[in-house]
Amino acid sequence: MLPLKRARKMLGSVVWTKCLPFVENSRGVLIHRPRVVTTYNIHRDAHIAVNYWCGNGTTGGKNISFLTKPTPGKLLCRHCEAKAVAARLPTTDSLVGAHVHLGIVVAQQTCCGREPQREQSK
Repeated sequence: MLPLKRARKMLGSVVWTKCLPFVENSRGVLIHRPRVVTTYNIHRDAHIAVNYWCGNGTTGGKNISFLTKPTPGKLLCRHCEAKAVAARLPTTDSLVGAHVHLGIVVAQQTCCGREPQREQSK
């Protein structure tokens, strides 16, 4: 379990203080590192909101899995890793005890008769 960033508590919510170090959204492509997790009880059923270190986030319940290590064959969000390490959290490699591959998702234009453009390496 790793500590989470403190968040403002709102009416009908429970802010988590710790959780497992990785999150998989079954509807997503990358594994992320959680920054803030909140359970909301403002509707009939409770649901969870997870904010990632990269700035993205998700809500739901059944589609979110907290993991001790990334799912084999999946990539860990490169931006989450960089920002979590900059915040002095342990590296993913040190948490897992092995190398974990990092990745990104890139939007590509596919209309107007253009072939998808790949981002040039810098």
